[in-house]
Amino acid sequence: MRIRMTGGLLGMALLAGCGGAADLSGALQTAVAPLVGTQQAATPAAGAPAGTAGPVDPETLRRVDLNTLGLTGTAQRLVDNGASATFAGPGGLTYTMRDGMLVSTRGLGHDLMAAETRQSRAALRAGGGQALRVHETLDGLDRIERAEFDCTVTPKGVESVDLGQRRITARRFDESCKGAALIFDNYYWLDDAGEVVSSRQFVSQTVAYLRSSDL
Repeated sequence: MRIRMTGGLLGMALLAGCGGAADLSGALQTAVAPLVGTQQAATPAAGAPAGTAGPVDPETLRRVDLNTLGLTGTAQRLVDNGASATFAGPGGLTYTMRDGMLVSTRGLGHDLMAAETRQSRAALRAGGGQALRVHETLDGLDRIERAEFDCTVTPKGVESVDLGQRRITARRFDESCKGAALIFDNYYWLDDAGEVVSSRQFVSQTVAYLRSSDL
């Protein structure tokens, strides 16, 4: 895991379908959801993840792992507006994906408040390239800090990827990002249609990476 940081970058948030880099803060919204998975969760009965009252559509479920925090389990989709989707996972975690890119989290303490990731997604579609990525985080006084990262997306070939309940062959891409105070690497696995079926994406220095995968 390659992370360097000289200042605290904290936070995770929710970038709704209309926000851009110039208006990330205005796109924030609070995602609150019931607990749908636990670190010690057994296999759910009748297709329902732990903490749910009845059967759950398997199409709404994802596998989520935060190894640094010891959180592993099932996340259920709560909101899907077409452009972005919000999931609730173990330990009170909620996170939002926009076209396969992590743009927010809640419930982790040191959260990513918002992220502008459109150039990174475009580079994935193009098979690699350069991208500017913007993150908004909280400083120690709960003030929003904005950080820019220069990123390079590189194809790494085809490999087998474990989605939890099955393995598939997918194209892997690595994204190496460097900012004034931080360096990190994101990994993505894309299917034949170009959709992100699994990824490991950076949250913050304390949380490190969130792995989210289709089931």
